[in-house]
Amino acid sequence: MAEAAVSVALKTIGDLLLEEGKFLLGVGGEVKALQTKLKEAKCILKDAATNQHRSECVRNWVVEMIDDSYRAEDAIAAYAVRSSSDGRRRLLSRCYSHRQLASEISDIISNLARVTNSMQEYGMRCIIDGPAESESDNQNLNWGRKTFPDFQIDDCFVGMEDELRRLVSLVSDSDHRVISVWGMGGIGKTTVARKVYNQMMQAENRCFDSFAWVCITQQCQIRTVLKDVLEQLKEVCVSSLQSDTQLIEQLCMVQRSKRCLIVIDDLWEISHWDAFKHAFLVRDLKSKILVTTRKQKVAEIGFSLELGLLDMDGAWELLKKKAFPHANIPDYFSFQEIELQSIGKEMVRKCGRLPLAVSLLGGVLSKKNCMRDWEFVNENINTSIYRGEGHDGKDNNQIDGVLSLSYEDLPYYLKLCFLYLGVLKEDESIRAGDLYRMWIAQGMISYENGHRRRGDETLMDIAELYLSELASRSLVQVEVDDGVPTKKFKSCRLHDVVRELCLSMWQKECYNVQTLKYEGGRFSTLLRDAFSRFTTRHLAIRFTRQLQLEGGHDHELTITGEEENGKYLRSLHMHNDINGSKVEFQQSVVDFRKFKSLRGLSFIRFKFEGGKLPRGITDLVHLRYLCLRSCEIDELPSSISNLVYLETLDLLLSRNIRIPNVLKKMFRLKHLLLPDYDRERIGNYRLRLDEGLDQLETLMGFNSSVHELSCVTGMKNLRRFSAYIYHGGSFSAVMNAIATNWNRLVNCVVKVRKGCQLTEMQLMQAFACPNLHVLGIYVELRNLLRECGREMIISSNLACLYLAECQIDEDPMEMLGKLPSLTELSFWERSFVGEEMTCPAFSFPRLKIFKLINLANLREWRVEEGAMPVLSELHVRNCPRLEKVPDGLSDIFSLQKLTIRGMPELSDGVSIGGRRGFPQKTQPQLNISSPILNILNYFFTFTVCLFLYLLIIN
Repeated sequence: MAEAAVSVALKTIGDLLLEEGKFLLGVGGEVKALQTKLKEAKCILKDAATNQHRSECVRNWVVEMIDDSYRAEDAIAAYAVRSSSDGRRRLLSRCYSHRQLASEISDIISNLARVTNSMQEYGMRCIIDGPAESESDNQNLNWGRKTFPDFQIDDCFVGMEDELRRLVSLVSDSDHRVISVWGMGGIGKTTVARKVYNQMMQAENRCFDSFAWVCITQQCQIRTVLKDVLEQLKEVCVSSLQSDTQLIEQLCMVQRSKRCLIVIDDLWEISHWDAFKHAFLVRDLKSKILVTTRKQKVAEIGFSLELGLLDMDGAWELLKKKAFPHANIPDYFSFQEIELQSIGKEMVRKCGRLPLAVSLLGGVLSKKNCMRDWEFVNENINTSIYRGEGHDGKDNNQIDGVLSLSYEDLPYYLKLCFLYLGVLKEDESIRAGDLYRMWIAQGMISYENGHRRRGDETLMDIAELYLSELASRSLVQVEVDDGVPTKKFKSCRLHDVVRELCLSMWQKECYNVQTLKYEGGRFSTLLRDAFSRFTTRHLAIRFTRQLQLEGGHDHELTITGEEENGKYLRSLHMHNDINGSKVEFQQSVVDFRKFKSLRGLSFIRFKFEGGKLPRGITDLVHLRYLCLRSCEIDELPSSISNLVYLETLDLLLSRNIRIPNVLKKMFRLKHLLLPDYDRERIGNYRLRLDEGLDQLETLMGFNSSVHELSCVTGMKNLRRFSAYIYHGGSFSAVMNAIATNWNRLVNCVVKVRKGCQLTEMQLMQAFACPNLHVLGIYVELRNLLRECGREMIISSNLACLYLAECQIDEDPMEMLGKLPSLTELSFWERSFVGEEMTCPAFSFPRLKIFKLINLANLREWRVEEGAMPVLSELHVRNCPRLEKVPDGLSDIFSLQKLTIRGMPELSDGVSIGGRRGFPQKTQPQLNISSPILNILNYFFTFTVCLFLYLLIIN
């Protein structure tokens, strides 16, 4: 990992020499001498990598090298900023800065020389990068390019077929309300539970009407669990203002009216179960609860089923599937299959036949293409295996050799990226795009490690390859975004056992990351403790309570100079985990100038005092990533332009933030994610997106009422774009830019809002645009769709179409059914005002999700044979005149989920198992509700509660 830190410093210094060469002329010699010394340090660190955990001396030297690398990077970047801002008028100041930098570089070189000499005397040697290693790294990333996103992301299910059949039988019968699956971490509890869950959703003669899946962390939040389950069962958002008692009452009501399967994944404590079991164990409920846990004592809350280790044959089969994901044993092993099987089974035995360990081992072996490589891996596996609490009642928390080997086998640049994922809390997912931008801000992504760079390739593309590589090794779990034609990653997370590996490696690798929880008291004390232990590089703080001012004195919370180690902090993430409210952040809490080396800073769901940005943030000259998501702030100061290295400004989900017209000065800005705006509140405010934004790759949240787009031709690098259009003229300008200027777009979303009057030509332009992927139309169309001909649509890459308030009175399905790439189609309120709708034969060839919501006039809907052949989800809500589901749906065997709500006549005609319009082969998840049923359920619940109350008081 230290090698990676030095590489990051070398990359940054090299970039600064290219970008700020004119400001570094006077110190060019010193900087190049520093580069030479850093390269020498990088070479010797290759040898130290295998020894740093065995010797405290080596560990200390490695830490010194990391500190010197970061120190050099900060010093040169700060000098470049000062020099560019001083100008000719401050010649003396520049001379002083020059001498100061030269002195600091000299000191760094001397220290690096001392450490290098000490390491060489200790027996370390310089290992020069050779062609073999570079070729290996290149092969890894080229493999990612060639196979992403085609590799199988789902876990291979091998060796647990008997346990699966047993569990399906237990869930299907009526003997046990609660069933527990238990076993050590990584044994496959969640995988088996997910298989059961999916089978129950798709089975013939299904036993359940509604389904819910929740993950429980070690810091279980009861209210969040109840709310999450209720929202999944009812398929509606639940008000955060409801009390826990109200949530429990509603959960009981739903479970009385429906047969529900509820999976509670990764339950840690019996006390957690005791806190919310009253929502599931009331008499006469029709639900079944499936629990997974590591602990045998927790499993005793219901009928328990223990998962054991794989047998040898099953473990070997799983290893083969992971090591050779695209075929059987490759040709280059064809004459060595017996030897290969012998070595493979020996490795499987060493990793204890634990499914997760076998999968990780397979990820390592998938990069090896000769028997010698397999033998080398076999020799390096430690025979100890990870054992979680549950089997013997002891929490050993050991990282087995396979987990360590999976990490050690990573190229140095992937180690940094993997360790950074440790800032995520347990079971937390992160959006892939957010992760890429964080990696880039820390200098972890480089074209050098991508080797043969393609002409239009960006650092975001390289970051995606890195994540793909980690996923192929089973170190991260990823979710693919089907709504984008290129199938980009949507999000990723860590398996809890892999997360423990990540956390354990922090200390061994001197990575110095901390994740803290603020639960009240002085915030300054929390920070002081964080920086007093060691030199913290990355810090994540989770707020579970509001910031408190003790004694009403603001200064008691102010950060003082005692936290000297704070100056080494490179990323700070502050997240609000309080449900239903924002954390109020006073100006006096932190002076961010103390964290002068920060590269990344994020706030999630905060309210800033006075509507102003916390003090000191605009002085963070090294800042590359600034995220103020879902925050309350009135405006950004004009001094935001001081952040000359800023690459990402993320204001998503915040509202009405006034951004000064200084963005053109921030010429390194690549990712601009804009806030939402209320037109009546923002007044005459306008933000110009003009010259100086030529480097933009991401522009999200463009609003035609607020933003002036005058540099369309300059944004040649734009890859991601989303817009809200309120004027016809703006629509034409944006569509022309999308179609002609922004040819590199991979994700493009346009939503047409009230006030924009579209013409027939504009609508045809949108449907024919090859670079538009998501279109939402929320204005009146009437019959504009009629003339959109086939020749204008055939080239469309439109994947998602959302319609509302369009008042279309003629059936649009013939035209829309010709869209070749459409995967999701939604008709919302007053989008279609006609009475009949027909999906023609063989229309909608790729449609997966179809929604009909609040269509008051729809009376008859027909689906002809061959239409919507891959439909998986159908939602029909509040269409009161619709009498039945189309008979043609019976031919769609891909349908997995059917939701019918607010339609009593239609609800009465649909039943589980041979219900009208569906044969036994097609059994989608059915979710039916109506106002009458809801009223009866509320009345029943009220009666029961009243009876219990009278019984108690008497």
